[in-house]
Amino acid sequence: MLIMLYSHDSYGLGHIRRSLEIAQHLSDHIPQASLIMLTGSMQAHAYSLPERMEYIKLPALTKDAEGRYCSRLLPHTIDITMKLRQKIILESIRNLKPDILLVDKAPAGIRGELVPALNFIKANLPTTKIILGMRDIEDHPTHVQAEWEKSGIIPLLKSTYHAIFLYGSRTLYDPVKEYGLPPIIEKKFISCGYVGRTQRAVSPEHIRTELLPQTNRLVLVTPGGGDDGYPLLKTYVDMLRKHACSGQPTFDTLLVTGPLMNPQHRRRLQQAASPELALTVLEFTPRLYDYLVSADLVVSMGGYNTIVEILTANQRGIIVPRVHPRLEQYIRGERLAAQGLINMIHPDDLTPKRLFTTITESLQQPRPPRPQDIGIALDGALNASKAVKQLYEEGQRNKVSTARLQRSLDVHVAPPLLKASHVTM
Repeated sequence: MLIMLYSHDSYGLGHIRRSLEIAQHLSDHIPQASLIMLTGSMQAHAYSLPERMEYIKLPALTKDAEGRYCSRLLPHTIDITMKLRQKIILESIRNLKPDILLVDKAPAGIRGELVPALNFIKANLPTTKIILGMRDIEDHPTHVQAEWEKSGIIPLLKSTYHAIFLYGSRTLYDPVKEYGLPPIIEKKFISCGYVGRTQRAVSPEHIRTELLPQTNRLVLVTPGGGDDGYPLLKTYVDMLRKHACSGQPTFDTLLVTGPLMNPQHRRRLQQAASPELALTVLEFTPRLYDYLVSADLVVSMGGYNTIVEILTANQRGIIVPRVHPRLEQYIRGERLAAQGLINMIHPDDLTPKRLFTTITESLQQPRPPRPQDIGIALDGALNASKAVKQLYEEGQRNKVSTARLQRSLDVHVAPPLLKASHVTM
């Protein structure tokens, strides 16, 4: 059994981290499965892979200031880069013939790069199950409907995908209702829950000893991949400098810039690290979840994975969401803040003073309620692995039934009569 995962990874680290969490459960619960991931992530090499898993690297992409895709490193136009990615995807599927294709987030892939491969599967691999993994929120409904109409996503969901895994909670945000999806697509939905972390974190005591803190409180600050996180981190450092003159720091800070941040911006933040500010700066760490669990508070943007890790750890969180070019992070933050699970600051309201006040108040508050206690499931990776196994077994049963039917037909069909010219005496 071969399971192929597609994780486009153009912006940030969330897609590959979510895909690897799911892959770990697939490896654990389907021992006969081999796994391979198609990914554009620049950091794929930094993560430990589950057993029996390999990955194929796609040329990396990013987005410009207007939210348009462009090549991250190749000195070529986006059209050339996309043709190369498309060919790698198609040839991988043509040669490896996966039993399951699990697509993360983008039904057609970036700029339709998956469509030729999906068409090949439909025409040549009839038993292969094609599954979409949909995160809780894509964007404002008006934007999603317009984008899907333009890109032909609805026909693709109707006719090509066998199942849609929802990595979220329909009670918190229901994409069927919000995006106006028809019943034929709703029938394919399998609500898995949020893809929480099952990785066992290192003890907080060990992490704090490693960081040599000056105080007994630790704040972790992370913008995720870091592409557009500089305004948040700069405001945070300005806040620390403003309050440094008041005496001894009241909390320590571990600031992780993210590997995708502009190098010049990263250097400015690294130069700010000092004992006077009780500030430590890292570029990247695959152990981010260990630090998150060990902190007293997390300040971050509102990406899916960071939010879900905050929820998994039952951690205090202050979210400053991205609001351009998509509202996905803002909508997620707003819904979770309404449940009392996080605090949120709109980026237009972000100032050093507002940030310091919110941090001080948050550190004095108890931990938020556990998401599970208010009906928000975090075992999405486990449920996704169970659903994949079930879909595969259904496909195998159908394959056996078809083979038996064909053998039965072969037995009952009389052999063709030989033409007179072929008869020898």
